[in-house]
Parts: sequence; C-alpha cells; structure tokens
Amino acid sequence: MTARRLQLSGWVRNRPDGSVEVAASGSEDRLAELRKTLGRGPDGAEVAGVADLDEVSEDMEYPFAMRK
Repeated sequence: MTARRLQLSGWVRNRPDGSVEVAASGSEDRLAELRKTLGRGPDGAEVAGVADLDEVSEDMEYPFAMRK
C-alpha cells in the first residue's frame, strides 16, 4: 500500500524462507520513504533488517503489485 501511495513501480513477494523481497523503482526520496516504512514493518511483524541488493534487470510494472 505504501509503494502504491508513493506511486512507485515494482513488486513484492514472500520468499520460502519467510523473508520478503521487494523490487521498486522511483525517485530517490520516495524510495527512501519506502525503505523507512519497510524497516518498521506492518503491525505484528518483526523486521530483522532491510538490505539493498543488486539491481533487478527487468522493467518494473506500474502500479506496484504482488508476485508469487
């Protein structure tokens, strides 16, 4: 919901190990706000950390969507 509110392109998916993977594209200030929100997580979640990984070499979809 935050990524859509920020008008970011990209996707989010749950990984088999219980972690969550996010690929997002947008302005640096909006991506920084998304990182901040990801660091807090939703109510009831435990966030161990947020890490920036390698760039995704694919076109990002708009609006932001869930993937399996």
